[in-house]
This record gives sequence, structure tokens and C-alpha cells, in this order.
Amino acid sequence: MNAETAESVFWIVHLPLMVLFLVGMWLVFANWLRGSVGGRAAASPGQKIGELLRVTLKTIFSARLLLLIKTFVVEAWFNRRLYRNSFWRWLNHFLLLSGFMLLMILSGISALADKVLIHLFHLEHVPWIGMWVNPDHPVTAFLNEFGSVMMTVGFLFFVVRRYFSRVPQLRTGPMDTWMVVGLGLILLSGWITQIARHNSSDVDPTTAYFAFVSWPLLAPLFRGLPLAWDSLAHWMYLIHGLLTSVVIATIPFSKFMHVIAGALVAMIRQIEEEENPQAHLEKEALHVPA
Repeated sequence: MNAETAESVFWIVHLPLMVLFLVGMWLVFANWLRGSVGGRAAASPGQKIGELLRVTLKTIFSARLLLLIKTFVVEAWFNRRLYRNSFWRWLNHFLLLSGFMLLMILSGISALADKVLIHLFHLEHVPWIGMWVNPDHPVTAFLNEFGSVMMTVGFLFFVVRRYFSRVPQLRTGPMDTWMVVGLGLILLSGWITQIARHNSSDVDPTTAYFAFVSWPLLAPLFRGLPLAWDSLAHWMYLIHGLLTSVVIATIPFSKFMHVIAGALVAMIRQIEEEENPQAHLEKEALHVPA
């Protein structure tokens, strides 16, 4: 299999999966609309969507945008409340989330550079654009490896804590196992892809060492095997990309959505506390036993 065939097959399968993802997100959003928006529980879905758009635009074009960014970083990304409750639980969530976010951002920038800025506008001569489609560029090689390492370490923490330490308050059901299997397959296929590519003729050995784990540690372990590394690298790119697409498509229907919803709830609560601390204190006082 060559690179062009692998990419064609990827997009043929990837696009329907992304449609499924959007349908799932709409179903989740439609369920959220059954609740109260702006204190209006009886309003129509159209009115609720209008209210959400109004609040969103007001937030973007006001000082609340800075508060929103701050709250995202502190509550959703760094998850201050989880850190206060359990450092080890926080660590595995933080590493998994940060690694996943970094890899997804890199994939998005690479697709934008390749399919839009280079393919449509022919800007491959611009260094800060062309580098995103070169996996052996020092910046992309290091960031991709760094994200993969963070996600792998976080994943191992998650597996040990849930399946080996067996923390009493954790209940492991089928959806938890699917999260483990899905993330595990993404990580395993990603590392195999790196090993295959670093043993292929497509690699640039002058800068590949910025992939500080797969180039010096993993790839040499398999270099002596009589494999068609170029073809295997293309196959693994396809398999890794499709596994990632499948996992993304299941987010609205799985516990992955709980992570997103939990982050949004934490952000909203923190914004309410910072904008109206007195009301928050009064609300908390109602829950204190007499």
C-alpha cells in the first residue's frame, strides 16, 4: 500500500464516522435542551438555542472571555478540584487529557496546513507552515512524542488504578472497559506506526532523534526484522487513524462524554462563583445541616 491509497481509504471511512460523531453530539445537545436555559425551562428548543447563542456571543465580546479562558485552564484542564481531592487520580486524568489534546491539536494543524494552506494556497515554501506536514521536523517530532508519552503514562496510571489497585469507590463497567480498550488500541497502533516509519525510507535521520523515545529506544529493537517497512508504515498510519476515528465517533455515546460534560459543569460553577460569590455562599449554606 502506498501513501495515496492509505489516505484515500482513511477519508472514505473517516468522514462517515465524523457524521456519526456529529449526530451523537446533536442528540446529547438535544437532551441538554430539555433542561432550563437562562431560567426558561418551558421555552421552545429554538428559543433556548437563541439564548445560548446570545450568551456565547456576549461572553466572547466582553470581559467574561478572559474569565472563561481562566476557568477552562484552572477547572477543565488542570482540574483544581480533583487535584485537591486526589493527587494520583488527578495526575492520570491530567496526563491523559493533556496528551490527547496535544495530539489532536497537532493533527488539526497538520490537516489545515496540508489540505488548505498548502493544497489550495501553495504556501509550502513558508517554513512555519511546511513544518507541520513534516513528521521529522524538530518541533513536530518532539511535540508528537511528548504528547504520546504523556498520554501513555496517564493511560498506564488509569489501568493500574482501575484494574489492579481496585480503589473501592471506583465501579468498572462495560463503558469503562471500552475506554481502556479504545485508548489502548490508539496508543499501541501509534507506537507501532512510529516504529515502522522510523525503520522506513521515509524518515529523515538527521532530525528523527527529536522523537526521543521511538527513534533511539523502540525502532532499533525491530530494525533487524525482514519486513517491508515502507508498506507497513502506510498500513499502520491507516489503522491508527481509523482506530482514532472510531473512538472519536463513540465519544457522545460513551463515558468519554462524561469527561467533557464534567469539565463544562466545573467551568460553569466556577464562573458563577466568581461573578456572584455572595449568591454562591448562600446556596452552600442551604446544604449545611442545622
